[in-house]
Amino acid sequence: MKQISLLIFSILSASVFAQDLTKGLIMPDPDGAFKSCCVYIPTSGLVAYDRPNGKQIARLELGAPDNNGEVYKAFIKSDQGLTEFDYANLYMVGYEVMAIVYVDKQGEFVKTSNGWWLSVGELKSKGLILKNWLDYLVNTKDVLGWYANDPGLNLRAEPTTNAKILGTMKGDLWEITPTNETKGLWCKVTVKEYRKHPCSGESDLVIRTLTGWVKLLSDEQTPNVWRYGKGC
Repeated sequence: MKQISLLIFSILSASVFAQDLTKGLIMPDPDGAFKSCCVYIPTSGLVAYDRPNGKQIARLELGAPDNNGEVYKAFIKSDQGLTEFDYANLYMVGYEVMAIVYVDKQGEFVKTSNGWWLSVGELKSKGLILKNWLDYLVNTKDVLGWYANDPGLNLRAEPTTNAKILGTMKGDLWEITPTNETKGLWCKVTVKEYRKHPCSGESDLVIRTLTGWVKLLSDEQTPNVWRYGKGC
């Protein structure tokens, strides 16, 4: 009975924790019909607010398409004029494809990194969803590899900083592949250490393969890993 109670508590704790993740990306709903390239902002734009449930003070709009019909810039249109919504507020999720980063969530509103608030309801109505960083890192499979941010990440036997260190990953010769097993900010991963990066095109590059746990997100809920957004 005690073991069952602990299991239920762990499941509930994990569920509560997942709800508390308040940073991530605004992505197209895979079941929706969102169509826009190459910034994930609807062609009709988005209303920007000064605070959750606050005043509508601006609009987030796409720039003009290029000769290929693709859009790579976005702007905030307000009473003060037109201001570029620069790349510091975006994250490359594919080859020159960008998604808005949100840095806070309060109720049904999310905050962009430059301080504008967007309505979750409007996002959903226009084919967009919230994907917290942990969900994104774990479930994005079409990547060359994830690599540890400087100064490196420890691979541990258990999801705690007190656990045995199995290896320390630095640079892009340690390829991190998340599994679907997570605990808090931690994720169970498979790691390959290479003698040269796979983009070299050579064979027999893997030195060793390890399995363990890494703290995939920082205490501030930001990724502890990076990737090559444009591949090799």
